[in-house]
Amino acid sequence: MRIWLRWKILLFTVPPLLAVALAALWTVQQTVSAEARRNIDADLKRASTLFETKLAERAGYLSMASRVIAEDPRFFSALTLPGTYRDPQVRATVAGVARSFAGITRTDLFEVYDARGHLIASVGPEESDERDRSAIVLPALAGRPQTAVSATADRHYQVAATPVVAGRRVVGSLLLGDRIGRKVAEELRELTRSEVTFLTNRVITGTTLDHEEDRAAVLRALGAERDRLAGGGRVVEIRTQGQVRLTLFDRLPEAGSRGGSYYAMQRSLDTETAFLREIQARLVELGILGAIVALLSGLVISQRITSPIRKLVRGAEEMERGNYDYPLEVNSRDEMGYLAARFDVMRQHQRAYVGNLQEIARLKSHFLSVASHELRTPVSVIRGYNDLLSAGLMGPTTAAQKKALEAVGRAALTLHRIAEDATRLAQIEGDRLSLNLTEHDIGALLWRAVDMARSEAKGRSVEVILDTGRHVGTAIVDGPRMTEAVANLVRNGIRFTPDGGSVEVNAIREEGMLVIEVADSGIGISEEQAKGLFDPAVMIRDSKHHHSSDTLEFNSEGLGLGLSIARGIVQVHGGTIEVESSLGRGSRFRIRIPVGAARLDPHVEGGPHRPRGALEHEPPLEFAPADSSARRALSSGGNDRHNDRKAAGPRGPATRRASAPTQRGTRPRPKGPKGSKRTNRVPGRKRLRPPR
Repeated sequence: MRIWLRWKILLFTVPPLLAVALAALWTVQQTVSAEARRNIDADLKRASTLFETKLAERAGYLSMASRVIAEDPRFFSALTLPGTYRDPQVRATVAGVARSFAGITRTDLFEVYDARGHLIASVGPEESDERDRSAIVLPALAGRPQTAVSATADRHYQVAATPVVAGRRVVGSLLLGDRIGRKVAEELRELTRSEVTFLTNRVITGTTLDHEEDRAAVLRALGAERDRLAGGGRVVEIRTQGQVRLTLFDRLPEAGSRGGSYYAMQRSLDTETAFLREIQARLVELGILGAIVALLSGLVISQRITSPIRKLVRGAEEMERGNYDYPLEVNSRDEMGYLAARFDVMRQHQRAYVGNLQEIARLKSHFLSVASHELRTPVSVIRGYNDLLSAGLMGPTTAAQKKALEAVGRAALTLHRIAEDATRLAQIEGDRLSLNLTEHDIGALLWRAVDMARSEAKGRSVEVILDTGRHVGTAIVDGPRMTEAVANLVRNGIRFTPDGGSVEVNAIREEGMLVIEVADSGIGISEEQAKGLFDPAVMIRDSKHHHSSDTLEFNSEGLGLGLSIARGIVQVHGGTIEVESSLGRGSRFRIRIPVGAARLDPHVEGGPHRPRGALEHEPPLEFAPADSSARRALSSGGNDRHNDRKAAGPRGPATRRASAPTQRGTRPRPKGPKGSKRTNRVPGRKRLRPPR
């Protein structure tokens, strides 16, 4: 009987249980926290109402006391004495009377003013601010009693101003006031279980907070909320000393037009939600227990379900190593047993398929080696007789016959190159490519590579620019092989660059490496195509318009072996080759070869010279003027225009690399032979145009 795997998974599923537990914990926490906050908000608003009611009662008491004193004959008769507020005798008499009444009221402020608002006597323990008193005293002198909250630089007072009337005439004003400070704040804390703070502008005038950090946090919060208090009180969260306090900010009632007077009432959210933490602790304990149960269940599931999967994975790993007989030992009758059986059948098919591929690869390499070898003799005979006929050594030939012989010669040369490419690829794939490492001048090597590619570009109008710099020097390489690799890259650039474009070849030294770059302004390739560009089985072509050419005709195709051969030669040298390209913006190939045995050219100090090993029959060079726009375009191609990158490491799969900026050399080149065209010289740079 087959037991379906899905039922096993559903039977031992634990995550839903853990999800339910976490969801319950989160729901309880959010619900209780929200309820606790709503309760604290309501308590703070009730406390605020109680505070404002208490202030109103104090204002009523001060108003009544000042009115009783102002109506006492002993008091108002003192203000009817002849003299002014500057008269010392008048001031002393009024002060004496005022002290007798101040001993009864015991207020913090007890001030007497004449009919013009001048202060005659202040007998209380404190004195009001001169800037605020006029806004309170002047209305009282006009016959309107006033109550208000007055503020000094660091204090708050609740005051009442009453006109003093004698003979139906206002002869002065009496101002009584009590301070709103720490004493009032402590009384409110006892009544409301809240921390209370009074503030004027940026100064705390009274508070029940003991820690300076808590006070600073209140001042910062007030600064952030001050502009929002015009519409009434606001409740905000203040975090300090690891606690969260809900704080109600509001303006002090009757603070006057100058404003800047506030109070804050705070309740600790942590204290109010202490029971929530207890519930959370119990839920965490349950969660830990559930996690342990889930872990044990997971171990059972892992053993019963994933064990066959691990065996299949191990079988796949062994198959990668060539071992197709690793025992799976999966005997269950569920989907895993069925999968193991199908996997065993698949790897047997894979074994047969891989064996066939290996045999095909061996036959292909053998065929390429034999075919290329067998082609050399007939090709040599064809080329030999073609040379004899072309030279007229076997009799005179007509013009038409000479033209035909030239075509035969070109075809024979193409066939010879195909045979050489096939031989080279067979050597690379069979690890039979040997190197003859000697010291070579890099400038001469690049010159020969460019000349080889240029000679095959008859009829093309693509500018080839050679820039070897001044300090490239020599390197220990196989000269013919490295020349062949660079020539293949230059051929590729010419082939896929339209007429009017350019191919630039340069070499620099960079961190112990010889870097050779071949950049073109051609059609480019996409990132997907670049991934298999160096694979000999991959050719970037349009099958509907495919045609071959032995003169590097634009967008024509050969066998597609040039880039693979170039990579093989570079890898045998211990180097890498990479490509950066994007459609419509050209390509940049970069060869990197370690040059631990390389040294600078010893002739550099001697001034301009002909590179060692350069061909004696080099054709005349055309020195072109330095075109700044072309120079900028070529030098920036690797950074701004190419987005697709691919790098092939030595004897390994291709990897993508970041491009490096091109550096320019400055070594001057020798003058061309007589008859060559010469314009402005560009040191270290040669612009070569393929012969037409």
